[in-house]
Amino acid sequence: MSFRDTQSNLRERYLSMNGIEAAAKYNAWIDALGDEDHDACLSDIQRHVRFYDKMVVLDAGSGSGALCLALVRIPGLEVTALEPAEPMLDLLRARTELSGVNTVQGFCDHPDDRVLFKAGTFHLIASRLLVNNLYDPLAAFRNWNHWLCPGGIVLVMDGLFDRADWQGEWSGLVDQLPLSASGTMAAVPYLLQQVGFHVEHVGMMEHTNARPSTRTKRYLVVASKPGHVG
Repeated sequence: MSFRDTQSNLRERYLSMNGIEAAAKYNAWIDALGDEDHDACLSDIQRHVRFYDKMVVLDAGSGSGALCLALVRIPGLEVTALEPAEPMLDLLRARTELSGVNTVQGFCDHPDDRVLFKAGTFHLIASRLLVNNLYDPLAAFRNWNHWLCPGGIVLVMDGLFDRADWQGEWSGLVDQLPLSASGTMAAVPYLLQQVGFHVEHVGMMEHTNARPSTRTKRYLVVASKPGHVG
């Protein structure tokens, strides 16, 4: 007997929990983010990552576009948003400021998800509040390694969540998802190392955490795929 439900069942559950009404409620929180919030996110990132013209970027688990709204403030990036919930993607596509962002519907944490993108497609893969929701973090990180070009960067932003943070219908997932409430910055870099990444930085997001909109303290992990960008 498994200690948790199957991945396919939890994917169906995720999609049912992110229907039109739930997506709209989530999106209202994203709409409340202002320029100072997006600038704070970029300030934390750009201390450790150098962006450049025509850099190809994947926002993994984009939701309705919170991270994309920060990324498009950097000129010259080619951004793709990957999100499994169609209502979330519809809201992202409706944002005029994200009209240049490509969208792909899908998950990323199963070996079968690897076919979504060719090997070496991206220079950078970023995620914001995604890894705590991953059924199989190792599968996701292996897929990301495959999708990145040599020398590419993984950028993980997540929260130091506790069991009490998982409330309502989400409370039933806390014992299903390995990184749901780890309360530590050590787990993600450790797992990234296990699939071949070199960890460059682990630390708190000081500018983001100083914003009133940040309810749970965020941390940042930066890791690179061995090799040189072509």
